[in-house]
Amino acid sequence: MQAFLIRRFWLLRQRLIPTASLVLVLPIIVFLTISIGMKNIIMETMGNISYEEWVYPGLIMLVNTIIITPIIFRDFYFLRLESQTLVTLSLSPLSKYQIVIYLIFSAIVEGVILSMISIFILLYLMEISIGILSLIYIIIAVSLFSLIIANTFTTLSLSTHRINHIFLGASIITLFIIYSSQLLIEFEFYPKSVIDIFKLLPTSMILNWYRSMVFQGEFNVNLFFIPLTIGMLWTFLNSILMKRVLKQ
Repeated sequence: MQAFLIRRFWLLRQRLIPTASLVLVLPIIVFLTISIGMKNIIMETMGNISYEEWVYPGLIMLVNTIIITPIIFRDFYFLRLESQTLVTLSLSPLSKYQIVIYLIFSAIVEGVILSMISIFILLYLMEISIGILSLIYIIIAVSLFSLIIANTFTTLSLSTHRINHIFLGASIITLFIIYSSQLLIEFEFYPKSVIDIFKLLPTSMILNWYRSMVFQGEFNVNLFFIPLTIGMLWTFLNSILMKRVLKQ
């Protein structure tokens, strides 16, 4: 695991300037294009919570999704087809499950660290404040959210050889997550039949877990452990998929 984290740090150093630019500019763009426009339409949620406070974790998850997506595609698509590094790595004594979980975990670590910068930038831009406990909760939620997103894009990366399929699939998945997981809009605006389905999504559960902790002070065990279990099982399934794709 240490070798994978060192590798991640080395790769980050190689693209430090573009990464730093993305991390600094992305939350500003998200704030200007989404937060400012939506808060003029939705002042408060159905639960009488300020829209900016309610949407804040959703914006962090959105930023995290954009940050972690290229990391996963580089590891499971480009390193598999372009440099063949993933093929060489798969011949090591490590099991396929270890390789997948180490790559995903190191990607999550990088994504969460970079997202923490956005956490503070958005707090400043949106003029809201959160306590230490809420900060810990948002870091946990981002980590859990990253686990689901990383596995989603790992599956996509291992399932196709065409880059246009990657871009199309990533765009559809990202849009679906935005509108099905309460990142920006409450479920109360959707038909009840749709709400019942969307509430079962792990990404939706994670946002509901964080908001229930912060706004209601309730720790919902199911909303936390179901996404965690799904993420770990999905990682195992991705290791099986990688083994089949690499024909080993």
